[in-house]
Amino acid sequence: MTDLLPSHLILPQEVISHAGALFELPNLTARFGVNGVIVHGRSLQASGVLDRLRDVFANPPMCWCHSGGEPTLAAVDALRAKIREHRPDWVTAVGGGSVMDLAKAAAGLADAPQPTGHYQRHPQEIPPATLPLIAVPTTAGTGSEATIVSVLTDADRGLKQSIRHPTHLPRCVILDSDLLTACPSFTRAASGLDAFVQAYESLTSIHATPFTRALSETALVQLAENLLPFYQGDNCRAAAMLQASFIAGVALSHARLGIIHGLAHPLGVRFHAPHGLACACCLPACLALNRPAIQPDLDRINALYGIDIPQLVDEWMRAMNLPNPFQGQTISDPEAVIRETLASGSTRANPVPITETNLPHLLSEIMGGIS
Repeated sequence: MTDLLPSHLILPQEVISHAGALFELPNLTARFGVNGVIVHGRSLQASGVLDRLRDVFANPPMCWCHSGGEPTLAAVDALRAKIREHRPDWVTAVGGGSVMDLAKAAAGLADAPQPTGHYQRHPQEIPPATLPLIAVPTTAGTGSEATIVSVLTDADRGLKQSIRHPTHLPRCVILDSDLLTACPSFTRAASGLDAFVQAYESLTSIHATPFTRALSETALVQLAENLLPFYQGDNCRAAAMLQASFIAGVALSHARLGIIHGLAHPLGVRFHAPHGLACACCLPACLALNRPAIQPDLDRINALYGIDIPQLVDEWMRAMNLPNPFQGQTISDPEAVIRETLASGSTRANPVPITETNLPHLLSEIMGGIS
């Protein structure tokens, strides 16, 4: 009999989901102490929301602004140094996936003795975290608020790689749909596509269980119904998008993903492509490769919900006028891309085994040729 649950189920202790929930943060953090750090993006500051948030604290927290772009090892080390100097009782991340991964790694490794890069190379040496983390996503989404993973870029090695530890899971998650209304359309598209691909890949992963498949399917259907209207400016869809992204995050955290995410990291680094866009552009070729193993899933989703996944993604890409950053490009170091892709845990969870034989052809399909 198939186990209903993953062998190790790990979930945030508390999830608060309603408009305006961000401003409950003082009450939530009071259980940990009065001295805190808020890690945020530039948009939170520019919108005035950060000032409004600090005003509701009796003891305003220190704020750290992420400069933008993918979180790097250097940025994590800089934030870790500031955290050690400030000695907070808690850390809150309010932002997109980059902000949350940066804060998650920095809070989790706050008292660790080695630089962050050491733990990326030697994950077995990551010590347990002692600093509580609260995650508040402002995009939908990476699902980072629901996972133990931080995806970090090593600029020196030109490598995007994750670190993970069970104690890095956010202690509390706040899903405040009001925070999504200021998202620009491109961010809505790229982050929403990331969430959709995560729902699809966790659904078809070899590690999926009935528990995770139920979550993946729920998220996939919710995203399929709401992503395009949300992209077009319908802010009434924000709560549905945010909740679906979180649910997909819970699913992928326990089922892993697949070859799309195995490829999106090395290709995204080399071509400076937003992660969600990279995933969407890899999906058609990866879907074709996986069809022999996943056709029953595709047929079932189509029969139950009228969702033709490859057709839907093609329609989205055209409706959102999203460019393919890989089409017609050339990979200068294909051996390294193949090596990094095969080493990925996401790749190893793919329903069709990925090998040195079929991976070059897959890359050729995505890129239009490699040399």
